[in-house]
Amino acid sequence: MKFYRCYRTLLLFLFMYCCASCGDSRNADISDIKISYQSYPFYKDFHAVDTNNFGGSLLELQKKYPDFLDFFLDTLAGFGLQGNYNEPSPLLHGFFSHKDYRHLQDTVVKAFPDTKEIDDHLQQSFRYSLRYDSSISIPQHVYYFVSGLNGFTAVYQNQHNIGIGLDMFLGADFMPYTSVGIPAYATIRQTAENIPVWVMKMLYEDRYPFEYEEKTLLEMMISKGKELYYLEKVTPYLSDHVRLGYTPEQMKWCEENEALIYNFLVQNKYLHDRNLQKIMRYVTDGPTSTGMPPESPGNIGSFIGMKIVRRFMAEKKPGMQELMQMKDAQQILEAAAYKP
Repeated sequence: MKFYRCYRTLLLFLFMYCCASCGDSRNADISDIKISYQSYPFYKDFHAVDTNNFGGSLLELQKKYPDFLDFFLDTLAGFGLQGNYNEPSPLLHGFFSHKDYRHLQDTVVKAFPDTKEIDDHLQQSFRYSLRYDSSISIPQHVYYFVSGLNGFTAVYQNQHNIGIGLDMFLGADFMPYTSVGIPAYATIRQTAENIPVWVMKMLYEDRYPFEYEEKTLLEMMISKGKELYYLEKVTPYLSDHVRLGYTPEQMKWCEENEALIYNFLVQNKYLHDRNLQKIMRYVTDGPTSTGMPPESPGNIGSFIGMKIVRRFMAEKKPGMQELMQMKDAQQILEAAAYKP
């Protein structure tokens, strides 16, 4: 009986120690974080515009979306109406009435009967972002629209408003993506699951722009690692492979070959190389990584950067903003004692 009590005490101690030691892997409490959030189904209302009364319908739409309609038609779509909805241009009418655009709108409305799950995730991510780094500006209004496959995933209108192009999230197998120049390896990011990643990346990069001029590969890797660490904290409902733009198989390959990847970068003396033509491919999406086995994904430098930053945070336990202010990539690498 005495042994049992000691054994139970030991288990309890180990459990409490593990909980304390893995605190960095758990997300902070956000129950007390309040935000102002409102989303708008602009894509549905624009789809419902009466083509037989185009000008009148746009005037009604302008009353409903006084902040967003001009931005959508003039800045994103480039029609330059400047609020002149009484006599909209024939070009706009022709574009809106075109069968391909109408079909795209039909497809989006069918694929997204509502945006509740997206809104729930975004609100969660906004709260986490405020908890971890309050210097990152969080919008109050989210407008969902159909861009016409113009590549608008998540866009800033101003500090308070952002737009999300739902037509850019119709799935990796949506055939029209290839016709507008999106390479096959990149379509993995064109799913609804990826919407919070695009949004939070946009917010992060507005505060911490990715700089590559005169940077070494290591500096770019650590920069990407910081971004991925932030994304990990603000999108805990997603997996690493989604944030990295990998397939689950590619993620598994990277995890199993982490040492191989790092040694490849070290042995080829890439870490301190500044030749963009040679090193940029390792921190951007691609079908594979030059010099690595064909089953490797692109962007392997960002994967290693994520691992280094994670290790650094586990070792030194600074705050998120403290991490973001650290500029010396070599110092972070050494402090992390990274040895895959």
